[in-house]
Amino acid sequence: MPTEKEIIQNMEKCPHFDSCNQNLCPLDLELNLRTGNQSDKCRWMKDPSLKKIGDKEFISGGRVMPDGILNFVPQRNLERINKVSQGRWKEIKKNK
Repeated sequence: MPTEKEIIQNMEKCPHFDSCNQNLCPLDLELNLRTGNQSDKCRWMKDPSLKKIGDKEFISGGRVMPDGILNFVPQRNLERINKVSQGRWKEIKKNK
């Protein structure tokens, strides 16, 4: 069982940590103990969704998590990140 210090140290690997207010983080070593809804998810956990405002369409979510952060996502959290980031995580691990 990781300590609170270890959990925070891993989450601090994300450059957005200091300004992030999301409850669900893929770098959280105890993510399996957390609950929340779609609005509580980190940007890297959201699959793409299309929103239409007036006559314009916007896609939010679904971006690939940068490799520098992906390296610190525990395997047990893999299913919680978006699909494109899952694919990239697998590529990185396969090449190590």
